[in-house]
Amino acid sequence: MSSSLPSVITLTGKVTYDLVPHNENHLGLNYSATSVSPGRGLLIELLDSNNQILATTTSDNAGNYAFKVEINKLVKVRVKAQLLRTQKPTWNFRVTDNTSGNSVYVMDGSLVAASDATAVRNLHAASGWTGAGYTQPRVAAPFAILDSVLIGADKVLTAGNFTDFPPLELRWSVKNKAADGDLALGEVGTSFYGGSAIYILGDENNDTDEYDRHVILHEWGHYLESEFARSDSIGGDHVYGDKLDMRVAMSEGFSNAFSAMMLDEPNYRDASGQQQSDGFSNNISRKNHTVRGWYSEASVESVLYNFYTSSNGKTARNFADIFSVINSDVYANNPAMISIYVFADALRNVKSAQTTQFNTLLLEQNIETTNAFGDNESNSGGYTGSLPIYKTLAVNNTPVNVCSTNRFGAYNKLAVAQFMVLDIASAGTYQISVREAANDSGDSDPDIYLYRRGSLLDVAEGSQIDQENLSRFLSVGTYVLEVVDDRALDVDNTDEITACFDVRAQRLN
Repeated sequence: MSSSLPSVITLTGKVTYDLVPHNENHLGLNYSATSVSPGRGLLIELLDSNNQILATTTSDNAGNYAFKVEINKLVKVRVKAQLLRTQKPTWNFRVTDNTSGNSVYVMDGSLVAASDATAVRNLHAASGWTGAGYTQPRVAAPFAILDSVLIGADKVLTAGNFTDFPPLELRWSVKNKAADGDLALGEVGTSFYGGSAIYILGDENNDTDEYDRHVILHEWGHYLESEFARSDSIGGDHVYGDKLDMRVAMSEGFSNAFSAMMLDEPNYRDASGQQQSDGFSNNISRKNHTVRGWYSEASVESVLYNFYTSSNGKTARNFADIFSVINSDVYANNPAMISIYVFADALRNVKSAQTTQFNTLLLEQNIETTNAFGDNESNSGGYTGSLPIYKTLAVNNTPVNVCSTNRFGAYNKLAVAQFMVLDIASAGTYQISVREAANDSGDSDPDIYLYRRGSLLDVAEGSQIDQENLSRFLSVGTYVLEVVDDRALDVDNTDEITACFDVRAQRLN
């Protein structure tokens, strides 16, 4: 008797997708200039007639893939909207449909017997645009999203990251619209990073973001902050010209600059409107902003991006400089809340030779060159109560007066939150008390938040009018206290509020 192994052939192919660019004026998408781009780094599966996986691979930078397969076997190729890297540092980024159980998007080829005639199987994801609208399935969208992410991941890799990227879902759907509500119904409000996933708009003729590379990388920048650096941002709405909570200004300014760095394109672009023909553009490199300061995301993005592009004492357009700062221990474990001051402070430790150049950029934006706590900052943003940025709270029951106001807007705007530094020299139980100042209205609702190195340790949000207390054991170290009037946090409150409080700290035992 004799036996022979079945004949095997090599099945090859190329994965591509439609990439729709923006118009030259940076407003709206230009469908007439759609190009065919390679689907890079994608997870590809070879399936049999029962949809069982026979083999897996990933596409190369040209979109090519290859499988060995038994001749005449019925097989099909499936391209998953998934970037999977198994060598260190690993990553696993998937585009899923939040309106369909977070299922992964896929593109399937035909089930055909493997032969010399069918050995080349190219798969193309079309945009679905047919001239006046999306009348065909929008297959390209998930792959366009992933390619933007790959641009960022590759650049962070080149910048010297050796740590595995935590898995991330990017949840996109044609039903994702600018309405707040149930995420499973597509009521996402806006594209945003939510800690466990990035949600991306896809509402045709209103706002779609799958081809807005800056938007995708902005949100992925928030992911990078969260996983490889530190962000203390409280989120919330923000527009150009806002005077923001410094934590928000830093996070949003960094993410805007990050997208421009990854693309080496300072013109941040976001398409929207009927037939995606409108939108807005923002030049991240711009310096002459109407609102400049430590509370301005425009100032933060300008400082960071222009530092990135500078060749003054450094290599221009080398993200390694900035990554080494945000990825450092002095940044992640800084006792101050994350702001542009913390970045500058970490830079002085990690890249001291570049301090002079960075200081110049800070001063151009009316930001003092100071320490991580912004000591001696003179730019109040138009409200003297916002300075000093951190008030010192001594542990001797002496009152320190701070004022929470919504005069610049509610929740995440400048001076809603007041910050205080509390230095504990000996471990013990301490009490922090907040009382509305005697000459004020008598209807405030103060809240207290206690942090150490950005981690929220305790909260006091009682409903008692005009006062709040917090008692807990504190070990030796530096703490940050945040005091707010709950009314100033309420975005639906249209009344202008300024409530001033006497804050005290004392040791109980």
